[in-house]
Amino acid sequence: MSPKIRARVGNRGISSVFTAVIMALTIAAVIAAIAVSWPMMKSNFDKSSWSGSMGLYKVGFTYTKSGAYAYTQNGVSAPLNGTPGFVGYCIAYQYNATTAIYSCPSNQPSYQR
Repeated sequence: MSPKIRARVGNRGISSVFTAVIMALTIAAVIAAIAVSWPMMKSNFDKSSWSGSMGLYKVGFTYTKSGAYAYTQNGVSAPLNGTPGFVGYCIAYQYNATTAIYSCPSNQPSYQR
């Protein structure tokens, strides 16, 4: 075998090793990018799901002689008085004998990004 042929064969071996190293680094970079970005994507999915379910969250009120009661569709209820208190995910208080005021995290689905 002539020296020129040997030199070309040797260069092909180095070139294939170099290509394999570049491919391995590329694959590792792609896996690292997915591993880093997945929690952020999952957080965005969870936020959208939670805010959408909060849009369906309803608070109801019952007024009796002994006072007002707030209740939610998931079975949580609480008596109301002049001090704000938690009713499920919402905060509510009795303003006067026939009026209650409440605030929930979201009354409509959120499409914030």
